[in-house]
Amino acid sequence: MNMRFLCCVALYLLLAGSLDCQVIQTPQHLLRGKGQKAKMTCIAEKGHTFVYWYQQKQNKELKFLIYFQRQEPRDSIDLVKERFLAECPLNSPCSLEIQSSEAGDSALYLCASSLSTALKCVLFLAHKLSMEPTQEAGDTLGWKEGREMNGSQCKPQQISHKSRMCLEVE
Repeated sequence: MNMRFLCCVALYLLLAGSLDCQVIQTPQHLLRGKGQKAKMTCIAEKGHTFVYWYQQKQNKELKFLIYFQRQEPRDSIDLVKERFLAECPLNSPCSLEIQSSEAGDSALYLCASSLSTALKCVLFLAHKLSMEPTQEAGDTLGWKEGREMNGSQCKPQQISHKSRMCLEVE
């Protein structure tokens, strides 16, 4: 499946879909040094058989990473195959793990689930490269409350704080 097409479909359906999300992502905060593993988990809405992971870097388009149908990976990009471990076991949270964190991994990570290929809901995870210990999560990449996030057209105030994760790569 064409990844650009998949991203366009995901954005269209996100805008048309419900924001009553039942997808849960953890942890909320994660501090990692360069070279360390960074694991994100996503619990899909009950009954959903499709799980999607996306990445969005500052001022860049939403980038498809991988999707699962039931527990099987169906499509992914080379970055995921080379440096990430993605799993979606039956009756367990799905996970996306960066095997060796790099500064270039700083981005928003999104997880979504659906009954079929039509997305219902997307939650955001934010992680950044930490330059100053006093900076708020997201300052380095320019993400602030009340601002639209590039590409996603989803405003931060529409997303619960518990669905955000801050990964700092030092």
